[in-house]
Amino acid sequence: MIKNVIKICILFSGILLSAALSAQDEKDSSYIYQGNIGLSIGTDIGGAVPFPVSNIPGTINAYPNINPALGANISFSLIKGWGVGVDVNYKTVAMKADARVSNQRFNMDDATMYFSGTTKTEMKFIMLEVPVYAKYRFNNRNFAFAGAYYSHIFSGHFVADPVKGYSGAAPDIAEITDVSDITMDFSQYLDDWDVGILIGYERAIFDRLKLALRFSMGFKDVFKPSSNYFDYSMLHMRGCITLTYDLAKTKRLFGK
Repeated sequence: MIKNVIKICILFSGILLSAALSAQDEKDSSYIYQGNIGLSIGTDIGGAVPFPVSNIPGTINAYPNINPALGANISFSLIKGWGVGVDVNYKTVAMKADARVSNQRFNMDDATMYFSGTTKTEMKFIMLEVPVYAKYRFNNRNFAFAGAYYSHIFSGHFVADPVKGYSGAAPDIAEITDVSDITMDFSQYLDDWDVGILIGYERAIFDRLKLALRFSMGFKDVFKPSSNYFDYSMLHMRGCITLTYDLAKTKRLFGK
């Protein structure tokens, strides 16, 4: 799995670099080199999301928590219109969800159980995220970017509390009808890293202040490879909004 993820990231990065090189305008080699070093603040909305969603036997209502994300970034131009950027972000991503399921299978302690009813789920991930991306400048105010990220997860919290319903060793079997005292804590089985892709849009509000919108999606299950609790994967998916202030900017004219 890890090897496949690395191959995908390398292939994705190669495609971006090829696109950047092919976009260079050889007829006009004059352009302004610009480098930026900035600090950012924002928030992420999202969490661990079942994938594929169609495999879930029920409905989910999600309630994201708003937590601050702090970061620093550096970006610089490579060729006309194209550049690269690297961020370092410390963030907390948290979400609550109410799920109504029918015959949801759980693999717990070498036993398989099926649950039908309503559960409340809480998840929280504290992480250090490092995105690397290619950046395209449409004009002096509008930019688009895409790339890959790696994140180290310092701590994770994933708990599901059945509210009402029943469970049994087979579908539609009610062996346990009082589930109010049952708590399923999966926190110890969460993995401590993630890797994925991101896309986004950035707009300069003022000379040094920029607003960015970003979507990222992980490639690997939030649980350790040895875990097999659900019939589907749980992937990190989130949107992010950030404000960045450039502490330092450099410009130099390249040309004929």
